Amino acid sequence: MNKESKKILIALLFGFLLVTTIYNNWKLNETVESNPGILNVGFDVDDTILFSRDVFLNIPESKSNPTDYGWVNMQDEKLSLFIDPTVELIKYFKNNGHNVFLITARSGENGDYLAKFLSDGLGLDITKDENLFFCPKESINGIRYTTKHHQMKKLNLDLFYGDADTDMIAALKASVHPVRIVRHNESIEQYGNNYFGNVTGGKNEKNPFEMNDLKIFYSKSVGIYGESIYPIIWRGP
Repeated sequence: MNKESKKILIALLFGFLLVTTIYNNWKLNETVESNPGILNVGFDVDDTILFSRDVFLNIPESKSNPTDYGWVNMQDEKLSLFIDPTVELIKYFKNNGHNVFLITARSGENGDYLAKFLSDGLGLDITKDENLFFCPKESINGIRYTTKHHQMKKLNLDLFYGDADTDMIAALKASVHPVRIVRHNESIEQYGNNYFGNVTGGKNEKNPFEMNDLKIFYSKSVGIYGESIYPIIWRGP
């Protein structure tokens, strides 16, 4: 192949990718904006749809710093459990014609494994980058921040369900109504951070809430960011 032919081939490939991207964005916009009576509803994955504590507890030391999400995304079938109330809620929305999207802070290496596991457990067609989106946190001046709000805006979400403080913050940044899924106590004990501050780290000015305070928030169905709290709580395995 001569130099001129290579240039033409590269131009054609670039044009194809551009057209494909425009088409996919158009189809996505058509999906999320097609009917004013249909809600666009987002869900977090870990501790919202999946009780995945054992996945993260069993990360080999060689894959833990930084977390190897290519490994993590292949372990759910063996180690994760579905959180039944959230599964039922997702099915409610889908069966009533609403659009459901899943947004996780995991990175997307081997994300098709997670998509298949979620498809099987939810009874839905879950596809990476179509209705399952990977939005890892970004580091700014050494502090890690959520990036989920960018995807929420693209999807024009109306509601977002998640367990973590960062889920609530992302929803508010995207002008989406946040709903808190109650994190299971075993997960709170294992990693209490990013849940009403840090209820396991000892009471201080930065983290003024303790485990007993959670009962008050739960009973009133409102959280520290003004988010709603979903009242049906998973009792665990």
